[in-house]
Amino acid sequence: MTSIRLGKDESLHLAAFLGRIVGWDERAAVRMQARGGVVGVYAPCPLDVVVFVALPLGAPVDEPIDTTVSAGRLRDVIGDVARLAPESDVTLPDPVTGSASLAVLPPAAPWSPGERGMAGDVTPRIDAAVAAFRASVPASGSFHAELVAEATWDAPGWGGLPMRALHAARLLGFLTHPGARIETATVSGWKRLVTPAGQVFVRSAAGPARLRLVPTSR
Repeated sequence: MTSIRLGKDESLHLAAFLGRIVGWDERAAVRMQARGGVVGVYAPCPLDVVVFVALPLGAPVDEPIDTTVSAGRLRDVIGDVARLAPESDVTLPDPVTGSASLAVLPPAAPWSPGERGMAGDVTPRIDAAVAAFRASVPASGSFHAELVAEATWDAPGWGGLPMRALHAARLLGFLTHPGARIETATVSGWKRLVTPAGQVFVRSAAGPARLRLVPTSR
């Protein structure tokens, strides 16, 4: 069995991240890559983006790990995070087949730096987009709602990113602290938003947003 060692804070962060992913799709899978003293966790999001968190390990792994596992089962393995010891060994669930969006991950480098700012710079834009979405959808049929969703989340957001990338970051709690520093970057075929809590990747020529009716901004 493959296991990784995580500190309590890292376990708490991972459990919260997985909880949000499972809240969107209870059958969701995440792809985990560990090398040296760091583990990265990639997950799909219904807004047609790939989200990512990186966590320091309590002990380096002997061999690199690259596996796709059930997000729900991994969350269950972590268990009652309130009772975790300062460090715990987390045994990874058996591999599963993940979504197509996890088959080809964003490149590691080199990325061209873009705009820099703070979370508080973008949250008012997200709030305005969510408010406009809510105002347009209630009296509409499902087909019109999908059109409104595509127009809302594919609209320009900040730093060259579409609004759906910012909205996904907000829903995942990546923009909770207004003073948190954020930045964008680009590489051929990809754009990303970097925050202290995690990253959001979007393909430069991605198709229509898959998210339909998720108007909450928190």
